[in-house]
Amino acid sequence: MPRIEIVGDRRRAHGAAFRKAVVAEASEPGARVRDVAARHGICPSLVYRWRRVVCAEVGAGPSVHLFPVRIAPSAESGVSGGVATSPEPTAKPRRAGVIEIELNGGIRVSVDEGVGVAALRRVLSVLRR
Repeated sequence: MPRIEIVGDRRRAHGAAFRKAVVAEASEPGARVRDVAARHGICPSLVYRWRRVVCAEVGAGPSVHLFPVRIAPSAESGVSGGVATSPEPTAKPRRAGVIEIELNGGIRVSVDEGVGVAALRRVLSVLRR
């Protein structure tokens, strides 16, 4: 009977503590998943998979929330329905860089580039209730 040799690498099993440490390192500000994975000798896709698992265990939902946006014609442009008109004299002049957010129920929030992300998040979470 001929001799059979089985050659192959066994998959490494990584413990939960190692996985959480790698995910924590990859979640640091400025960290690149590819670099973290290379330092630990693992594939970057493993880090992404482990991160999804950790987020599911913690119950963290997606960190990005999308809201519908409607772009309304600007009072400065003087365009209404494709026809140029002069702006109404009673209209408030709009500042450049202002974002106006309209929520259900007609609630409007206007912010400029100086608003903090955390503050805007708090205001929107209160108004959406």
